[in-house]
Amino acid sequence: MEAKPISYYLAPALLVLAALLAVANWYLEPRRAFPSAVAFVLIGCMVVVLVLASRPSSNGAARRQAQDSVRSGIVFAGLMVVLSLSAKLWTTLGNAGGREFSQRALMVILGAFLVFTGNAIPKTLTPLAALRCDEARVQAFQRFAGWAWVIAGLAFTVAWFAFPIPTAELLTVLLLPGVMLVILVQFVRLRRARQRAA
Repeated sequence: MEAKPISYYLAPALLVLAALLAVANWYLEPRRAFPSAVAFVLIGCMVVVLVLASRPSSNGAARRQAQDSVRSGIVFAGLMVVLSLSAKLWTTLGNAGGREFSQRALMVILGAFLVFTGNAIPKTLTPLAALRCDEARVQAFQRFAGWAWVIAGLAFTVAWFAFPIPTAELLTVLLLPGVMLVILVQFVRLRRARQRAA
């Protein structure tokens, strides 16, 4: 029997916890039902995606890898929703500082997601044998893009963990578009090299 990844258990647990927190927020502030309704819709969409991704299939390893990726994405999204709803509940109960903590924690989780995604890029893109181009250049581009996202995610996480919020916001505005631009430039160079070779 194959061991199941932790995301198999963590994804549904986070969705249940998020639903309970949304109910608690709605109960404590019934006049502000709209944010709770939005949270319920978001949680419902994640439940549907999780159920659809968990259906058995005969595709084997490729299907299992896709299911694991979906569950990991739901874990990150679930963490963000749980953290937001927890901070809102904390603030509703009269504790100060919940908003700043929530913002910082959400951004640190987002930075971790960028690192996780960057690490997965070279492993999950189209197999090189299926591409009609120079495999070495494509593989180099995939590694470059992966490293760029990993480094950006680490810098993003450190910025939101260590710097004041205005500085972290400025670094975010500079860092993420900058990384996207650098990857886009590399992609354009790869495409031009492919067109010259054809």
